[in-house]
Amino acid sequence: MKTIPGIRVLIWDFDGTLYRQQSGLLDNIRWTEIKVIQHHTGWTEEKAKEEFYKLYNVETPSGTKATAILSNISNKQASIETSHLTDYPKYLTKDRRLIDIFARLTDYKHYMLVNGSQESVSRGSALLGIDLSVFTEIVTSELVGETKPGKKGFTYIMQQTGLPAAAHLMIGDREAVDLTPAKALGMHTCLVWSNAKSDVADVTLPTVYGVPDVLG
Repeated sequence: MKTIPGIRVLIWDFDGTLYRQQSGLLDNIRWTEIKVIQHHTGWTEEKAKEEFYKLYNVETPSGTKATAILSNISNKQASIETSHLTDYPKYLTKDRRLIDIFARLTDYKHYMLVNGSQESVSRGSALLGIDLSVFTEIVTSELVGETKPGKKGFTYIMQQTGLPAAAHLMIGDREAVDLTPAKALGMHTCLVWSNAKSDVADVTLPTVYGVPDVLG
């Protein structure tokens, strides 16, 4: 397995990265986004879906951002409202292997970079058994004023660490959203939960559990 030397900071996406994305959970998240849009607009479900998919993966890869735009609310509020409706306990449970990863990586600084809210991350992490105190900071789109794949979150983290881009490893499950902007800034990149060949990722892993093994 390829290893990447010189890494001092690990930047983690959350959804679909710290756990394997499941179709049932993804469908549930899409459903909650439509419901939030309906609540704020008064549209029918059919109309809300139609408008959502005009934006999602067309104008923006972020479902949260598409929901916020259509509902005329902030990204943070969109994330909070969808999180309240999402049935995370049905899909997420304590993950001992994930807990062990962070126990092995205490020599690194950890940041989380997400398009969602602090509240949604806290809820999901608790179900997975992850203590958020292992992270130096949870960097949200609300904090930096931009969702991924915008670069503000990445540059914010580099400003906080004061380290060169090459000392950072971005770990995520979506090339366009998580890895491409990091790569453009000179960070190293790791694609997880994939067996596909990647032109963006320095390392591709079939699960998240192999991350410690790529750190040289």
